[in-house]
Amino acid sequence: MVHFVIQWDLPDQKPNLTIYANNAKNDWLPATLAHKGVIEIRNYRNPLEVSPHVAITVDFETLDNWRDFIDSADYIRIMRELRILGCRNFTVNVWAPSKYFPESMTPEKK
Repeated sequence: MVHFVIQWDLPDQKPNLTIYANNAKNDWLPATLAHKGVIEIRNYRNPLEVSPHVAITVDFETLDNWRDFIDSADYIRIMRELRILGCRNFTVNVWAPSKYFPESMTPEKK
């Protein structure tokens, strides 16, 4: 499994924030979820919603599925539209299980 994390700051203007929310709900998240190899999408926000920061995580079955998504027209369009709306300070991370350390561990039974 590959864990893709992307963060950004929301637009400042209220009309753009409304457009952002509608696009995320009706277009961007469904288009991403429909992409081949996507297991799950999670959307994170400060619980009090007092900061402009947003984080979205997308879990993919394989690294190839993630690469296909990053190269897709949908991803390119979504990122372009986010920038046009005034989102900024983008940060991206990709995580996968380590080949040098076990993916999961459980305590030894005594």
